[in-house]
Amino acid sequence: MGDVVYSMMASIDGFINDARGDFEWGQINEAVHRFAEAEQARETIALYGRRMYEMMAVWEKLADDPKAEPAERDFGRAWQKAEKIVVSTTLETVTTPRTRLLRSLDAETLRALKASTEGRIGVSGPGLAAHCLAMGLVDEINIYTVPVLVGSGTPMFPLRDSVLKLTRTEQRNFDNGVSFARYSVG
Repeated sequence: MGDVVYSMMASIDGFINDARGDFEWGQINEAVHRFAEAEQARETIALYGRRMYEMMAVWEKLADDPKAEPAERDFGRAWQKAEKIVVSTTLETVTTPRTRLLRSLDAETLRALKASTEGRIGVSGPGLAAHCLAMGLVDEINIYTVPVLVGSGTPMFPLRDSVLKLTRTEQRNFDNGVSFARYSVG
């Protein structure tokens, strides 16, 4: 049975981008990249909303780009291996191999996906993650925290109407100031 894992990089004040939609403040050095690559390699399936998929699809090309940094190529290769499912009512078509499009994701579909998957089911993007959290089907939350305050933007966790208890199971600090924390849900 697969575990559903929500992973994102966020500012200390909890935003995944700033008010302009920019993420230039993200501090991804080689050590963070290598760690994220190992995490990505654990994903059997990657669930994306439309915007996150469109942002992540660049990894398909970077995997074989001789101008990319070695860590970027390696992450791209890890990204290519996972099956990708894009949940969107507006996306017309997907542009990467091993990718399919779902118009909606309900609890029954996600439960069936968990039951039929060996390994990790990664969820990326706050809207889709909020939906999965509301269904009570997220097993783990991973946060890469960047030491910056951006003030506003897209929150990693959209507003909830209930408290969700988490237990920290891992903490790691990188020399560039980024910290990683893994939490089990419930």
